[in-house]
Amino acid sequence: MAIKTHYAILKVTQDAPDEVISAAYKALALKYHPDRAGDSPEAMAVMQEINISYKILSDPKKRAEHDRWIAQQRQQQREQSTGAASGAAQKPDAGKTAAKQNSGGGKSMEEANKWKAWADKTAQEAKEAQERADKARADLAKAVAADRAKWEAWVEKTTKEAQDAKERAEKAAEQSAKYVEAAVKARVHGDGA
Repeated sequence: MAIKTHYAILKVTQDAPDEVISAAYKALALKYHPDRAGDSPEAMAVMQEINISYKILSDPKKRAEHDRWIAQQRQQQREQSTGAASGAAQKPDAGKTAAKQNSGGGKSMEEANKWKAWADKTAQEAKEAQERADKARADLAKAVAADRAKWEAWVEKTTKEAQDAKERAEKAAEQSAKYVEAAVKARVHGDGA
């Protein structure tokens, strides 16, 4: 069974750098923020989850603690699956017992169906998680591209403003030079003194 981690909530990998975690958090926060999502209880629950996850993953000590917890959970899962496999190996007659019970529509068929349903469910969850991860990567790329476009537009605008200001300054300097020249001529000729 998949472990629900703070990385999964933010749709990033466990080895994601701080910048990626921050960008993923911002993208999700924009998507689920009450200003955008309204007062939807689902959006509020997601927003609460992503806030908690970001708080933990943005703190190096809490992140390391979370990584240790994940490692422990995975170890327990391995031990459980190994124990189940070794238990089946120790009981070679388990298949015969199941066959006997199945012939009468017994408990083993019921359990087998439950295990199959669980396997199907976890396979679907894995597929959905991968789709969310792919979408998060695409959203992150879009957000980065959008931010880049904004900055480029701002640079272009300020460059244009600087060029316009330079042209105005040059015109003002020309006008000033003309007035100074006219004033000097007027003094020399005695027109303005």
